[in-house]
Amino acid sequence: MIAFSGSWFRRRGALKKAVAEAYGRLVREALMPVHYEVRGVADTFEGRAQMVTVMTALACARFADVGGPLAAELTERLNARVLDGFDAAFREKGVGDHSIARKVRTLAEGHSGLGRALMEALRAGDSEAALTDVLQRNGVTSAGKAGELAGAVRRYQALFAGQSDTEILSGGFACGGNEPAV
Repeated sequence: MIAFSGSWFRRRGALKKAVAEAYGRLVREALMPVHYEVRGVADTFEGRAQMVTVMTALACARFADVGGPLAAELTERLNARVLDGFDAAFREKGVGDHSIARKVRTLAEGHSGLGRALMEALRAGDSEAALTDVLQRNGVTSAGKAGELAGAVRRYQALFAGQSDTEILSGGFACGGNEPAV
């Protein structure tokens, strides 16, 4: 029999808390009206899911910058939490149990594909063109607004990069203050 120490349970609880904190902050930011009213993201279930994916990709990119097994585990748990959130959102909409698995699988595939494409574009440094292309090609935003959304994504990236690794690993992503200049 394997004896589990109290530190294992504390670590597991801390991971769960960090993921919950990150998920809450990222989803709140993804659902901000500015993305739908100004940046051209479709104000639909799918558009909102894509915006959650954008924010999750930003968080995962920051975890990758931190590196190590803890960051990798947080990435995995955050993505699982996002997919659980998609499932819960379908249930709240009243989607029947028979079709939920298919719909969540479709969203999960989109989340994974878009997330990978965004991570690659985010690694491209200051290239707005790569990020704009990913956002436009994947239908995250309208063609005329892709550059504006790409600029906002880069501002989030810079905001997250300015935070300490400890803050990031605790799920404390600083969101907000990313309103368009008037």
